[in-house]
Order: sequence, then structure tokens, then C-alpha cells
Amino acid sequence: MNVLKPLLSICIIASITLACKNDTKEPVKIEEDVVKTAPEKVKKVKKELTVAEKEQLNSVMSKLMVTDETKNFASALVSSGLTDMLSKNKGPYTVFAPSNTAFDSITNEKRRKILDPKNKETLSNLLKNHIVEGEVDSSTLLQKSKGNSNTFKTLGGSTLTIKKQASDLVIVDANGAKAVLGKSDINGSNGLVHVIDKVLSLN
Repeated sequence: MNVLKPLLSICIIASITLACKNDTKEPVKIEEDVVKTAPEKVKKVKKELTVAEKEQLNSVMSKLMVTDETKNFASALVSSGLTDMLSKNKGPYTVFAPSNTAFDSITNEKRRKILDPKNKETLSNLLKNHIVEGEVDSSTLLQKSKGNSNTFKTLGGSTLTIKKQASDLVIVDANGAKAVLGKSDINGSNGLVHVIDKVLSLN
């Protein structure tokens, strides 16, 4: 009996040791946090415009292009090659710009003729006859319409006469064609624009 006790103790200890070995836990998996590095913000450097560039952005040509009523006239200026003059030259210029409706009222035959690339010089001269040197606002036009000195020489070599008829200011070309002044005093960096309801100097 005394021999059995030590043997029993050894068996119990061995059993406990074996059980501990079999009871080993699986290693805990530690998931590493994935740190997403935010992309560096790209700094947009605004280009500082030069004085000349600012003036071009605010030029008479730019005003003609962004004014709804004068987009057809602006398009004709592009076709004639006069854009640089009205966007880059200091001027100042006063432009009597026919409205889109005025251009639409020209007969198809005449419109095709003046817009034909072969007649670029004719188109250029026609458009120049809507431009005078100097800045002449509507109040000056009104004053001139009451006196004798009421004519202007155009860049195309023709003349425009300012007259007052009832409540309207009327521009008369060398052929006697009349256009009524509409929206006026659209100011640009190198002049201003008046919208008229007729294309002048058409032969």
C-alpha cells in the first residue's frame, strides 16, 4: 500500500502535465491597423495676371463677346481679324454694335456675301464703320445731337451723324440709313459699347 501511494502521486502529476501541454491556446492574431496616409494636398498657385492681361480681360472686345445682344457682331469681328485691335490696343474706342436681331434682319444673300472669307477686307471695313476713336458716352451723344457738331469719323473712313428724334437717339450713316441707340455705356478698359438696332454702311 505504501508503494502504491507514491506511484499514484506520480501518475496524477504526469496526467496534469500532459493535460497542460494539450491545452495550449492558439496564439492570438493581432491585426495591425493599416494607416492610410492622406495624399498631400496639392497647392494650386494662382497666376498673378499682368496689367496688360487684366486690361484685355476687361477690353471692349471682351464686353462684346459676353454681352448677349452683340455676340453676332463679336463673331464678325473675329472673322474680320479685328479682335487684337479691340482687345490689345489702348484706344479708347466707341463701338456702335448692331444687335443680333439687326444681323438677322440682313437678307441671306447679303449676309453670305459680307461673311464670305474672300470678302474679309470688305467685312473689316464694314465693321470699322461702326467704330470711332475716343470714348463717347450716351450723355455726350445727347449733347452733340442738339448742336451742329454732331458727326463722327469712323475707323473705316465714313461718317456717323447723331440726331435726336422724339425720345430716341438716332445714328445715321453716310447713306442715310438710321439706327436707334439701345443699351448704352457698356464700359471696357479701352472704350465703351453702344448697342444699335441696325447694321450700318451696307451697300
